[in-house]
Amino acid sequence: MAVEKMKVIGIVGNNSDLDKVARMVVMNGTIHMLNAISELNSNCLELKASEDNINAMQELTDIRPYRSNADFSEDEKIIKAFHDVLNIKPAVIKGHINPSFNYHELMEDLKKSYDDAKNTLDEIEELNSQIATKQNYIQNLRYAKIEDLDVGVLLNLKYFDFNLMSLSREKYKKLKLNYENIPSVVIHLGVFDDSDIVAALTPKELKEDAERIFTSLNIFKLDIPKGYTGSTENIIRTLQQEISTMKREIEELKAAVQLSREKYETVIVKSYTMLMVEKKIEEIKSEIALGENLFFMFGFVPVGEIDKFQSQVKCVFQDRVILVAADVENRKYGHSPPTKLKNNILFKPFESLVEMYGIPTYNEKDPTPFFALSYMLLFGAMFGDVGQGFVIFALGLILKYIMKNNAFGGILSRLGISSMIFGLLYGSVFGNEEIIEHLLIKPMDNINTMLISAIVLGVVLINIGYIYSLINLYKRKDLEEGVFGREGVVGYLFFWTLILLAIDKVMNILGVPTWGYIVTLAALLLLMVFKQPLAHMIKGNKELYEDSPADYYIEAGFGVIETILSVLSNIISFIRVGAFALNHVGLYIAFATMAEMMNSHAAGVVVLIVGNIVIIGLEGLIVFIQSLRLEYYELFSKYYSGYGIPYKPVQIYNHEDY
Repeated sequence: MAVEKMKVIGIVGNNSDLDKVARMVVMNGTIHMLNAISELNSNCLELKASEDNINAMQELTDIRPYRSNADFSEDEKIIKAFHDVLNIKPAVIKGHINPSFNYHELMEDLKKSYDDAKNTLDEIEELNSQIATKQNYIQNLRYAKIEDLDVGVLLNLKYFDFNLMSLSREKYKKLKLNYENIPSVVIHLGVFDDSDIVAALTPKELKEDAERIFTSLNIFKLDIPKGYTGSTENIIRTLQQEISTMKREIEELKAAVQLSREKYETVIVKSYTMLMVEKKIEEIKSEIALGENLFFMFGFVPVGEIDKFQSQVKCVFQDRVILVAADVENRKYGHSPPTKLKNNILFKPFESLVEMYGIPTYNEKDPTPFFALSYMLLFGAMFGDVGQGFVIFALGLILKYIMKNNAFGGILSRLGISSMIFGLLYGSVFGNEEIIEHLLIKPMDNINTMLISAIVLGVVLINIGYIYSLINLYKRKDLEEGVFGREGVVGYLFFWTLILLAIDKVMNILGVPTWGYIVTLAALLLLMVFKQPLAHMIKGNKELYEDSPADYYIEAGFGVIETILSVLSNIISFIRVGAFALNHVGLYIAFATMAEMMNSHAAGVVVLIVGNIVIIGLEGLIVFIQSLRLEYYELFSKYYSGYGIPYKPVQIYNHEDY
């Protein structure tokens, strides 16, 4: 339940081994690549002055980025043709990946297989092209059917030229205004997909004049078949028959190739796998630096994976490769480490909601556990119902196991459980509070208690948010914000002083006079105002301000106002938790009242069913959003930046992009 620790690994090897090393990086699937030129310019590579490293140190004086000239388009075309004809689903088989594998030899084997089947594949491609053309003809001829034009006759006129054309609505208006200037008979056939379709009959002697006018209006000519006779309906029927014949021919050709499936399948699957690997290798190479004889590669690797990777590289390349691993905590320069979240099965689905706000920085405490627990708590408190919670739980399971949406399905199932737990506490089953006895409280019978409890819950959650903030600021060694900032120690004391003032005013427990609280609050606000000069004085900096003092104090003054307003609004915002819990009950009461007004029992049951569907769908969505709002605006704003870099290791996946 934390951000996984990273190490930086540097790899230096002979240029001749670059492809093999890159292939091993892909196979390992744990390295988040870094730009080597940037790393070397930041002096991040620490090589000990030894005989083994002397060549690498010499090459550092003349390095350059890798320039790729790889073109996989022909390979992709061949593999896609085989996939389409043999009905093979693109799949990456990791067992086919080997560091010493020769991609070019494999593609030569594939091309030989392609040459064997080329005539058949080309014939299939040509037939598919003809089918597409004829289908386009049919679509265009259907426009002519609207006005019952006999295209067979019009296409074979000796002295006239017939065309179907498409143009925009605006251009058609201009065409209408120029009818008397056009040496053609123009018939408007209708409007389709925001375009006007027209037919034009032009004397062949005046064809050039008409073409000039049509071109000026950006008219697009629609393809219609030549050499056909008969009515438009007959031509369409003939084209459809030709398409059916061609489709049968394609199926026969595919069947012929299918007989050789076993002959081709292994090499096709291997070729696709290695194509994906080679494309990924080119991505890796774009991040490396090249010397005269050596390459330099850098990346972040999770601490738990570093030993395994080093062992794999050493096993294959022995002393031909230099490996340098360093802790990221010791880095003064270079790229910030990426963030890889590591949470247990309960909290894992909520990572997607956290990432919607932003990724935690590497040195930031992972907010997912607190977010998950507080989010489930807020949702359950606002939407407590055993029956409706079970429906949400079931929907979550359907999303996760049937629709394979693990993240959202996992979130819904957990929220459903939380809703059911609070439903037991409230004694609510599908909105009805008479079926089971409540274990804790009935919301509508204890309105004040619900609202006060919501405020108390808000204070507890905000308090935890401040603790998270203090931990994060301590990790960043941020003295100014950590001690004197609004989310630091002074801000935390300001928050609790306001809370104690409110408690003392209502209950008079501590007996501290009001002026004591006011003086304390004023002192804390002054510390916030002077946070920068105070921090600089403690650090021993000569300059007390980073910018001009006037600009600083103007900003600090507005910051004080924002602090006062935000602390109060943050606490008050949590009243919505109690309000929505009451609203949930009230909405059911409204539907129950409507059900009682029905003339029949069956109609009343239908109203209650529809009411529960509305409550689950509409109110469930609103509560989902409101819980998220409380997390993002009232809690995350206290302790979470979300400016981290996501951990994206070099890996290959199954996909069908060519």
